Amino acid sequence: MRSKVTASLILVIVVAIVAGVINYQGLIAKNPKLAPKLGLDLSGGVRIVLEAQDTEGVKATSEAIDAAVVVIDKRVNALGVSEAIAVRQGANSKRIVVELPGWEDPERAKEIIGKTALLEFKTEDGKVVVSGNNLTDAKLVFSQAQDTLGEPQIAFTLNAEGKAAFATATQANIGKKITIYLDGKVLMSPTVETAITDGQGVISGGFTAEQASNDALLLKSGSLPVKLVAISEEVVGPSLGSAFKRSSVLAAVIAFLLVVIWMFVTYRYLGIVSGIALIIYADILMAAYLLLHATLSLPAIGGAILSIGMAVDANCIIFERIREELGMKKTVKGAIGAGFSKAFRAVFDSNLTVLVGTAFLFYFGTGTVRGFSVTLALGVLTSMFTAVFASHTLVDLLLTPGIAKNSRKFLG
Repeated sequence: MRSKVTASLILVIVVAIVAGVINYQGLIAKNPKLAPKLGLDLSGGVRIVLEAQDTEGVKATSEAIDAAVVVIDKRVNALGVSEAIAVRQGANSKRIVVELPGWEDPERAKEIIGKTALLEFKTEDGKVVVSGNNLTDAKLVFSQAQDTLGEPQIAFTLNAEGKAAFATATQANIGKKITIYLDGKVLMSPTVETAITDGQGVISGGFTAEQASNDALLLKSGSLPVKLVAISEEVVGPSLGSAFKRSSVLAAVIAFLLVVIWMFVTYRYLGIVSGIALIIYADILMAAYLLLHATLSLPAIGGAILSIGMAVDANCIIFERIREELGMKKTVKGAIGAGFSKAFRAVFDSNLTVLVGTAFLFYFGTGTVRGFSVTLALGVLTSMFTAVFASHTLVDLLLTPGIAKNSRKFLG
């Protein structure tokens, strides 16, 4: 039994240390790969207004503009945690407003957002074999071939329709060239040596790693269905400023201390355990935000604060159950085991219902709503680990013979 507690403690310590290192690198050492991002309301960013225009081949219909909003949203806010926003200015407007928190370069933003990203594979006679609509995945890779070792490339995967068409085209054009175009620009023009039947391949075109990564993102999100022209762009300053950030930090610290004090007064020894578990919770949760490059805006912070309340709530449910078990004249050790075991179902069910709600928010929501759902879901999952597993481990570890013989010291 003791070895099991030791193994659990080692796991908790390792997770906490790893999270602590990530937080140190992102918050103190200012590692650019882990540095926290603040929302447009806290740190400013870039706001761009795009206008859809008619061309000879495509009219800027309402349906085409709505489709363009969806494509842009995929490009700038694939996970929702960046808090980027892409919306039409009005139901009948041809303008799309895009807000990018933390960005400082509007030119690069326009390049990524407004690029058509039309990918085409054409035979020598100009016939389009497959297009970007046939892609299911595109990502940055580095060449493993000896003559191009380390060269940035784009690896792509075709859907069933594209796979069949590409196999037929390569079989019929052995010894001939199939040229790959992106927005009319030739990326590469390889000679077909054998039929390609697995629907996979790589595109090389003298890319830098950043270009290949950006183009892969564009191809994966799909091509714009209508021409968009940027009519204005601006770098936006934070609306709430540094004073609000300082106040938020102070409020969070005060709230944390009040919660710890209240838990100690109510549950004595177990309240101390709850405080330690909350510290581990905050450590892990912040590390998760940094790893996911989550943008900390007001809705995201709201989701994090709500999940802290749920973490404490889980401890309260468990501790009250332990108190009930002690009331049935069980030993302290027996009450702990029964309390955690019997309370787990209630804690799990309550957290599961929240996770289901966040899944619906993420699926149907956009922008800040998705950001709120992601941060809340991360908080709930982290609280399950700290409130149940970590707390149980700490209680077992710190349960001295003196405390075990005196339940009043244990719960008050």
